Amino acid sequence: MHHPLRYRAHIDGLRAVAVLGVVLYHFGATWLPGGFVGVDVFFVISGFLISKSIYADVEAGRFSLFGFYERRIRRIAPAFLVVTALTAAFAALILLPYEMMIFGRSVLWSVFAVGNIFFFQRTDYFGPAAQEMPLLHYWSLGVEEQFYFLFPALILVLQRFGRRAILWTVPALLLASLAASQFMVTRDPAAAYFLLPFRAFEMLIGAVLALPGLRFAERRAVRVAAGTGGCALILGGMVGLSSASPFPGLLALIPCLGTALVIWGGEAGPSLPTRLLGSRVMVFFGLISYSLYLVHWPIASLGREWLGPVAPLPFLIGGVALSVLLGFLSWRFVEQPVRVNRRLFTPKVLVGATVAGTLALAAFAQTAIATRGLPQRLDPEVRRLAAYAFYNADPVFRQGVCFTPFFQAELAIKPECLPTTHPSVLVWGNSHIAHFITAIIEAGEARGYAVGQITGAACPPVLEAEGSRLPYCAAMNAFARDWVRANKPDILVLGGLAAPSPELDAALEGFAREGIRVVVVGPVPLYRDAVPKLLARRLIAGDGNTGAGDDLLPSARLHDERLRAHFAGNPDVTYISVFDAACGGTDCPLIVDGVPLQHDPSHFTQAGANFFGRPVSALIFGAPAK
Repeated sequence: MHHPLRYRAHIDGLRAVAVLGVVLYHFGATWLPGGFVGVDVFFVISGFLISKSIYADVEAGRFSLFGFYERRIRRIAPAFLVVTALTAAFAALILLPYEMMIFGRSVLWSVFAVGNIFFFQRTDYFGPAAQEMPLLHYWSLGVEEQFYFLFPALILVLQRFGRRAILWTVPALLLASLAASQFMVTRDPAAAYFLLPFRAFEMLIGAVLALPGLRFAERRAVRVAAGTGGCALILGGMVGLSSASPFPGLLALIPCLGTALVIWGGEAGPSLPTRLLGSRVMVFFGLISYSLYLVHWPIASLGREWLGPVAPLPFLIGGVALSVLLGFLSWRFVEQPVRVNRRLFTPKVLVGATVAGTLALAAFAQTAIATRGLPQRLDPEVRRLAAYAFYNADPVFRQGVCFTPFFQAELAIKPECLPTTHPSVLVWGNSHIAHFITAIIEAGEARGYAVGQITGAACPPVLEAEGSRLPYCAAMNAFARDWVRANKPDILVLGGLAAPSPELDAALEGFAREGIRVVVVGPVPLYRDAVPKLLARRLIAGDGNTGAGDDLLPSARLHDERLRAHFAGNPDVTYISVFDAACGGTDCPLIVDGVPLQHDPSHFTQAGANFFGRPVSALIFGAPAK
């Protein structure tokens, strides 16, 4: 028979720190840029508590896989199923069809504990924004459940070879996973973030801390130092790290070792840090932490979709308050009854209800997928506009031929991408110049130019972006620089430039000395959301305005003004403002002849490539198109 572990109030306090960090971060607390590391704190806590229970039951000969999974289901499933069902109901009221179809896919993967794999697969450059995925936070549940599907079986096998096998194997797996995570952070950041092999070390830190025979801090001064230092590491990670940090890898050790120190320092006896963590307020948030984690991201995600632009402070305060309220209600009326009332919620009832709930959600998800997002909910014109979010932009970019997609390991530069005759033009940069290519080819061929293209997602031209985590950027820019020097195109068109720098100016001056005319194309309109979605939501609200309006983010125009000012006195560079060339300095349209000009917040449809690209191309060649 399983014997539960003794209660540790300070660990509930750690859970409170973890969940509040995540919640504040997701509701836009810019003063906590690393709040997402709360998930890593959860992983270590989970690894410690569950592994300690497994080790004790295995050594006593009373471990049961069925009993273990029954306890996991009792802990995880009720609130998970209820929150997912309620999220699905509100999603059906709020989301547009393409978002609803993606939501259905996320439900289907998540209910079978592989949501992290789905979200890993969705991390492509043209995928939906994170806020369009109300279940994105379920990636961590997938990682944890996959770990606990494998770990107990591993311990049962190792137990056959004695305690020493466990004592050696668990730390060895920890080091292997940590090394793999650090290796993968720079090669495939999405895999490092979402997939179990590169996250397992965090739970294994807790599992090592729980190993039989490990001695904990007994001296009071050591306990105080460990607790204080551990809390400092966790809070330091929340303040010092950010979404731009190469994470997880070695940087994940900051919150993970901080959590381990707090647990190690508090296991043998109380101290001031553990008393503070075990205070009533902290314990309250710790007790509701699982439900609070479940409800907060759907509120943030669907709230942004429903409300549109909201002032940051009211959104932060209101979102956190609503999340705490609903998290408490979920804990009090869903979690607690199932965990406490075992006479009503017997193992048979629990498993049966879980299977039924899972199948019901899976059926809903499959319906949303099969119907491409339950479109019958909406007016036909709304559906038509929203459908442009499914737009296949590959031909616009020549993706996979002359445009390297997001996170692809090898460059996409086929022979037809490079001109072999003169006069010639080379288009070089990221997606924000690549989507001009069809218009530039059309204008170039009308003037007798051969047009080439070397472009890659999120790769500014000439110099690799500082701190880039994309594997192909340096190779693409090195290849383009060598090709330009060897072939000397008559016109070099650059787009997607980051902030100017002396190194960039020196490189452009070098091209000009080779007799190459350098043209820099400025930024394109950038909107707060996908253009088809903005148009569809306006139509739903009865707003027939098709201009950019307040939905245009000011950052693109500001960047345009900075680049224009920088290159104004540079005789080596011709600067083209997309806003001036295509919009005449006025409000840019979102739609022309019934077709949205952009299929996401910034990338053109073919109609957009024509509308913006033709006037820009005329300026590139310095004369009106024939």
